Amino acid sequence: MTIQSLKLLRGIIDDSISQLEAYYSTHSVDFPSLDAPYTLDAAELARSQPEVVQAVNALTAASYQLMTTVRAPFLTLFDTACAHQLSACLRVAEEINAAEFLREGGPAGRHIREIAAYSGLEPNRLGRILRLLATHHIFQEVKPDVFANNRISSYLDTGKPSGWLSTHRTEKYDGTPGGGALVGHLSDEVCKASSYIYETLTDPVMGQSFSTSHTPINQAFKTDKSFFPWLEEPFNKERFARYGAAIRGTSLWNSLDAVLYGYDWASLTPDDLIVDVGGGTGMPSMQIARAFPSARIVIQDRPEVVEQGKRYWSEVFPEAYNTGRVSFQVNDIFGQQPQTKASVFFVRTILHDWPDHEALKILLNLRHAAAPTTKLVIADYMIPYACPDDSDAALLPGAKGLIAPPPLLANLGKASSTAYGLDMVMFCNCNGQERTLAHFIDLAKQAHWRAIRLHRRDDNPFGFLVAEPM
Repeated sequence: MTIQSLKLLRGIIDDSISQLEAYYSTHSVDFPSLDAPYTLDAAELARSQPEVVQAVNALTAASYQLMTTVRAPFLTLFDTACAHQLSACLRVAEEINAAEFLREGGPAGRHIREIAAYSGLEPNRLGRILRLLATHHIFQEVKPDVFANNRISSYLDTGKPSGWLSTHRTEKYDGTPGGGALVGHLSDEVCKASSYIYETLTDPVMGQSFSTSHTPINQAFKTDKSFFPWLEEPFNKERFARYGAAIRGTSLWNSLDAVLYGYDWASLTPDDLIVDVGGGTGMPSMQIARAFPSARIVIQDRPEVVEQGKRYWSEVFPEAYNTGRVSFQVNDIFGQQPQTKASVFFVRTILHDWPDHEALKILLNLRHAAAPTTKLVIADYMIPYACPDDSDAALLPGAKGLIAPPPLLANLGKASSTAYGLDMVMFCNCNGQERTLAHFIDLAKQAHWRAIRLHRRDDNPFGFLVAEPM
């Protein structure tokens, strides 16, 4: 009975709000306000606590399911069909440095004429774009045609002067956590490529191919190159600079300290070595290096990315980089792994870039270089099914399911949707994918790695799968 389902959803919402109220009251802080700029204060940091994450996830899942239940089907379909407009408008705001410009205007906001004069865009159109975003609680319209930041839009703020950013586009994200860069990547090349998903699926060649050069990116940008070589083309200079920071931003889709719970890092000695395979600029490794001052880490990636990483660590955590405790190494993940004495091969958000046959090559290379005691840690979304899972994978130690009281979907629906959106991003860019836990266990087994445990920080599909040599 639908009314009964609505009552159950209401109950989940009420219970979740009560849980949040109890937690924040106990810790003498209030839940972060939507209207105030984002700050990493005690209230915001509390959002990473497991009990808060659980309540927020339940609240998100129930609210969205309630909305889709009561709205007319056409309106839900219409909003979904227009979702690309929201992405496109978000790109405009990010490209013109709207968050920085509005931050400089203060809480009173700035009239659309000022914003248009600064950005060089036509004011009427720009106002409509910002109003659409404000309607989705990204920015706020404080007076007619006057816009200001809120908690969501200010997350895009790099903290740099808007005038300086206008002439230093490739340096916009230097020294930042990368959240804005990730938004820029998704709303630019990924958004454009996504409009070619159907054409890719129905193409006589690409439709059945798992080649990394048979993707929606290839269709959208008329290139025969795979994503990473294409990204490194001279004409993509700004995109390449942004992408390096965007990879740092991928640390933001779960709690900042989640990586610390992904493995027993404290068991390692100064003689042990962590190899961060394809680690980009090393944002997750930085969390490990800060928490465990004796940890030795080598971060491997392509030559251009290694240079980005060296600059980032020199700026943000020079004491670890300058002493050599953390170092960078150029390495091709499809070539021979040079580190043969690793205690841990840490592979975070790398395998999802690649189809199975390429991911298998990466794991086999690591297996060939592994010592008998080496551990493999695969950190990726372990995407759950939208229905209950009774597979053998669910029996792996640590593989507890998400907490989803009825009538919520078993995967918490909207609360877990990031993983499924990212799955399509991987398809668009590289013909890669997010995988279920069972898929990862099987892939590791093919490369002669035995999965022994799964670690999760909270009610999040993102997991850390630990394996040992078979």
